[in-house]
Amino acid sequence: MANRKTVPGIAFMALAILAGLSACSSLPGIATDVSYCCEAGAESIYTYRIEFVDVPEFLKPMLRDSAATVLAAKGLEYTEGDAHAILQMTYVDKTLEEESNYDLEAWEKVAPGGGVRFIAEVLLEIRDAVSGERIWSGSMQRIHNVYEGSYMHDEPAKAAMRQAFAEIFAGYPDQTETMR
Repeated sequence: MANRKTVPGIAFMALAILAGLSACSSLPGIATDVSYCCEAGAESIYTYRIEFVDVPEFLKPMLRDSAATVLAAKGLEYTEGDAHAILQMTYVDKTLEEESNYDLEAWEKVAPGGGVRFIAEVLLEIRDAVSGERIWSGSMQRIHNVYEGSYMHDEPAKAAMRQAFAEIFAGYPDQTETMR
């Protein structure tokens, strides 16, 4: 039997590397959570506008379009004017410690230099535009490992965001049923 080296966390490292590299070939995973659903008034909400808080400019169109696609399927219409509700998206990032490097023959750095590891989180909250009462809230988050020369692949990122919004709003009341 071949001599195998076991290192604590090697399985995690392999998954992390695969997840990082998969951005080019498949959907990057985005964790989702619904923390509050749904106020009784949710059924009377048909239009919404979006307010961004601390969201980087390059993310705004992707977040807006992904939310609009998913919410349109639920019978909610995005508008930039007066609306029944406000969907507030707040961006928070939390820097994480860089993962420890293992000195193994099978591992090498893909990119030169150090990287930045962080959790990017978008907190979502729908409030009634008149009363300010919370109707729904949730969040989405993803761990990022960014190295010098890295860039975001737009299409996989857009697909992952749409999937995350679909998961997050799966339990939100479907207005298309009440419009019939």
